[in-house]
Amino acid sequence: MIKYCRDQAREELWLMMGGGAAAGVAGGVPLIGALTFNAGLTAVQIAVVTRIAQVYNVDLIAAVGAGGISGAITAMGGGQLLFRMGGSIAGFVPGIGQIVQPTIGAGAVKAFGEAAIAYFENMYPDKICSLD
Repeated sequence: MIKYCRDQAREELWLMMGGGAAAGVAGGVPLIGALTFNAGLTAVQIAVVTRIAQVYNVDLIAAVGAGGISGAITAMGGGQLLFRMGGSIAGFVPGIGQIVQPTIGAGAVKAFGEAAIAYFENMYPDKICSLD
């Protein structure tokens, strides 16, 4: 059965959203929570872009360069600034932050992953997946 890279990437993205939720849970730690949440979310987003590039069988460094990867993450991070600020602020409210931050983390990873899939799909439309 033929499977397109975009479909494989979306299937795996659901699993990677767990990393965003985990960053949100880690963000529930008092005082250092906001820094933990943002650092954890950035690490997960780097992993998401790297894995999606692997699904598309693209050498990410050769395709966009290390500067391109950091630029893409920075650009998406800028787009998610309010999203992250909301998660960080929610983290200061006892009880609420522990519920809201994992949801925001998973949502941020989903949005970031969908943007990465759209980027690669634009470069390689309807590419057939061949994970070896």
